[in-house]
Amino acid sequence: MATKTYFLNFILICSSFQLFAQSDKQLLSDWTKKNELFLLKNNDIIESSWFQEACLDLAKQLELTQIKQCQLLDSTSINAFVFNNGHVYFTNSMMRLINNKYQWASILAHETAHLVLQHYLKTLKKVKKPGFFFPKRKINKRLKQNELEADEWAKNKLLEFKMDANQIYYFLKRVESNRSKQKSGTHLKASKRIQVPKKEELIDEPLINSLKRILLLTSN
Repeated sequence: MATKTYFLNFILICSSFQLFAQSDKQLLSDWTKKNELFLLKNNDIIESSWFQEACLDLAKQLELTQIKQCQLLDSTSINAFVFNNGHVYFTNSMMRLINNKYQWASILAHETAHLVLQHYLKTLKKVKKPGFFFPKRKINKRLKQNELEADEWAKNKLLEFKMDANQIYYFLKRVESNRSKQKSGTHLKASKRIQVPKKEELIDEPLINSLKRILLLTSN
């Protein structure tokens, strides 16, 4: 969820770019092509028209016009990825932890926030020209701040459309329970990202069952 573990790989990839000769547009374009290709080379797409349509419908409900395509990946990583071309990817390991559409909507809005707030471009530019007061060792701190900013943007987006923005807390707690298997310096505890909800977690059986029908066919 996150500017995630995978996102950190761009720092290594950037070393092969001719960064100082690129415009912002070209910088983002090259980063998107390289990283999306890397993602798809290392993870299989789970074909599901239902998943794609449900995801795009959710994006439409929230007026997330930046999202152009949704895909489900077969991966043991609990993650979501978004690229500047509007392609967003969710892993099946992540979707197994979703219990209602508000949680899915929060993640989708969070990923969109990285595009709206230009987090990738800003971080890439810092890597390109860090400056004296922004050494590369501070990149991780910046990525954590990106996560908090994306959380806040997503929360406001859900509230705008009368959705329960606090339901994501329960999802984050489940992610934490798996954290021992997947450590990342950019992830924050659920309690630091969102307040504990007063309402109990909503269990959307139709959504869960629809996801199960897809996920039962996958290897992870």
